[in-house]
Amino acid sequence: MFPSSPSLAIWILALFTASAVNARPENWGKTKTEPAWTRPHEVSSSLAPADPSVQPPVETPVLPPSGSSPLPPAESPVQPPASPSIPVSAGSSSSFAPPRPTNLTPGVKNPKRGLAFAASKSPMDIHNANQTASLISWQYNWANIPPAYLATSNIPFVPMQWGSGAIDNFVDAVRAQGAEVVLGFNEPDYDREANMDPEQAASLWMSYIEPLKQHGVRLGGPAVTSAGTGRPWLRRFFRECSRLQCTIDFLPVHWYGFGITGFYDYLWSIHNEFPEYPIWVTEYADISSNDAEVYNFMNASIHYLDELEWVERYAWFGFFRPEPDVHYNMLRADGGLNALGELYIGAETVHTHVIDPFAGYKTFDGADYAGQPIITTFPALYGAAHCRRAVFGQGGLTLLAVLVTILSGSLAGVFGMLW
Repeated sequence: MFPSSPSLAIWILALFTASAVNARPENWGKTKTEPAWTRPHEVSSSLAPADPSVQPPVETPVLPPSGSSPLPPAESPVQPPASPSIPVSAGSSSSFAPPRPTNLTPGVKNPKRGLAFAASKSPMDIHNANQTASLISWQYNWANIPPAYLATSNIPFVPMQWGSGAIDNFVDAVRAQGAEVVLGFNEPDYDREANMDPEQAASLWMSYIEPLKQHGVRLGGPAVTSAGTGRPWLRRFFRECSRLQCTIDFLPVHWYGFGITGFYDYLWSIHNEFPEYPIWVTEYADISSNDAEVYNFMNASIHYLDELEWVERYAWFGFFRPEPDVHYNMLRADGGLNALGELYIGAETVHTHVIDPFAGYKTFDGADYAGQPIITTFPALYGAAHCRRAVFGQGGLTLLAVLVTILSGSLAGVFGMLW
């Protein structure tokens, strides 16, 4: 028997409230956490094989100690040729169109110029570096074994022991691919990169990297940052290595900053302090927000590095597609070579591949990008989309069935009384 009319209304309201409460998601009323966006690719100045999402540090160039001579003496290699005359605006120039390089011999590899491959989310972009006209003669990707798309690219791969992880497999990995040269620890002075104690690094070197010398492999030392932590770390490492009798055949360095003078100063200060080691510049870039300034920096620096006899190799960072507030990438959004890429690779685009910028992106509120349809699958959605469908969601359907049953019963009773 059903209650009287006033009681019936109260009873229906109570049932509606109870059902609505049961239909709420667990985090109802809490601050909504947006899902993480997997971008088309992750830029990494130094990608650990186990953690390829680390962003490159913006490092402050370390000036040489007072009293030293960071600039080349008169008998040193000549200064780089003047950069192209390109007007420089106060900000980034979206219409920047530098002249095409004309002093290149297509197909003749530059023995110094290498590729820091950071386009792991668009691997086929390697085609633009692996072409007949390319000047690139070597490559690396911060790992000890190349992925298939790099291993088959005809560009010699240089393995790296990024940090202390899986270091006991390094000798086998290097020998299996017949590598003749390796790179040591990646920015061990930086807590977001290899982050190693200098003495521990020297001990690991002797146990797991030094054995490669008996197989004729050249060993590249740890690559520290150009920040204030870099050279103090390196001094401690070399001090311990002197005691342990490590072998270091060349010294990799990294530099990020503004302007060609700061870059030259840093190179010469490293060379003056460690003159016994040839240098590989395995990461470097001008981090200006002005496209023309970055282009001028690249143009001047590659000519200069080609002339310095104590610089064996170099690799601009980096070979990847556009990222917000980054102006030193060599690829366009479609994977083709931009102005920097054409200058550095020495060739034009032979490959493009448009990648959906939302590929792999799972949304939950129906309004994450224009034109996205509202999701109507279970479990119930959170936020605004959930509010739009909560009444007829999983719990809402149960409530609707109860209300229909109650109303049908009430109407039957009324008609029975009237009949």
